[in-house]
Amino acid sequence: MAGKIYNVKIINSPSHSNLEVAGDLVIKLDAPYSDKNVTVKINPNLVAYKEKITDNLQQYTRSFDTKDTKTLIFDFQKNNVNNITFENKNYEIKLMNIGKVSEQEQDFSTFEFMVTEK
Repeated sequence: MAGKIYNVKIINSPSHSNLEVAGDLVIKLDAPYSDKNVTVKINPNLVAYKEKITDNLQQYTRSFDTKDTKTLIFDFQKNNVNNITFENKNYEIKLMNIGKVSEQEQDFSTFEFMVTEK
């Protein structure tokens, strides 16, 4: 559906997934990332996926890039919006927030995006 908006939040901790789905897009956290920028892979090929590995590890994924995988880098200084086309649909991906969440007495990075299907 054109005009659909997806709010995506990736929490980089062992108890959360480092990938999220927005429409036809799979958005996976990738290195490098910091409190000032973040890198994501769009639609990597997932070759292994397991849920609930242990109480402290929710998910295991293994992926590799294909010719259709896109690597996007976001920051708030000059590059907080990226536009891509996938399967004849246009998407605008906007970095909304980089933050921290405290879990089990540790701080983990969080990355929030707004994905708009055009």
